[in-house]
Amino acid sequence: MDVRPVSRKGIYGDIVLQIRAMIDRGELRPGDRLPPERMLAEMFEVSRNTVREAIKALAEQELVESRQGAGTFVRSVDEARFAATLAGVIMRAKPGLRDIFEARKLIEPEIAALAARNASPRDITRIEAALADQERAVHRGDPAADHDQLLHVLLAEASGNVVLGEVVKALHEDFTRSRVEALQSQERREASLAAHRAIVEAVRGGHVMQAERAMRDHLEEIETIVFARDSGSGAQTMEES
Repeated sequence: MDVRPVSRKGIYGDIVLQIRAMIDRGELRPGDRLPPERMLAEMFEVSRNTVREAIKALAEQELVESRQGAGTFVRSVDEARFAATLAGVIMRAKPGLRDIFEARKLIEPEIAALAARNASPRDITRIEAALADQERAVHRGDPAADHDQLLHVLLAEASGNVVLGEVVKALHEDFTRSRVEALQSQERREASLAAHRAIVEAVRGGHVMQAERAMRDHLEEIETIVFARDSGSGAQTMEES
């Protein structure tokens, strides 16, 4: 496994993102066994507790599974089950960017509100860690879309609503497609980071209406930028964007 040490000890989000990227690139295939915790800790230069947190997060995203006495393995994808899921239906429909934004504006402000009401201390710690990872990436001038995506997934998990959490996890790749090229300038990344700070602050403080509003403002700002770039963008399908 070709990995880089994570940016700060105790932060497991970098490990999650690197292993997910390996799975996406096919470097880790269904059925492959991950190296033991000790070896992963040495590779990433973190503690074994940090590795356990990363593996737990990957398991919650249904990317890996731990087998008693055997280790942790990349999960197989059940194509028949996937075809019947909401994500499968949406991918076949090839929605345009406007459809994606409308779905996000319906779902994610309510998720932020529920997260503000229901997030546990552990949820808050994980969300803050993802935000810190995004902040470091932005300050280095690195792409931050993966950190952005992880934060939205963690907010969904913190909502306490299993259905909403599963919907966002199933659709996160589709939602990511709305983060088009126009959003990747350094100025845009910094604005997104500031918006995420406002959302996380509201969730941390348990401010339900403030969290809902902060998320809605964030999504509306992104939508304005995307469609100001090209009035024809709304006609794009996900395959074209």
